[in-house]
Amino acid sequence: MKKPSLQDALATKAPPIPPIPPAPAAVPPGAEAEQKDDARVVTSLRIPAADLEALKVIAARKRGMKVNDLVLEGVRHVLALHGAKS
Repeated sequence: MKKPSLQDALATKAPPIPPIPPAPAAVPPGAEAEQKDDARVVTSLRIPAADLEALKVIAARKRGMKVNDLVLEGVRHVLALHGAKS
């Protein structure tokens, strides 16, 4: 049996491999409508590490609650104290 050579490999025409299209980003059902109707603004909030840990503990005690929910609860509380409507 003849040893394969580079010239033999180049002489054989393999079908071109089609490019793989990028996978579409996974969007949960209903998320498109949610994004269009959502009037929220994404912000960056800097919280001291000790406060964040305390918020995580509180959120864990309240099953199904997230730190974000607690922060929004605090925002609503401050707005209510100052008579602003949310």
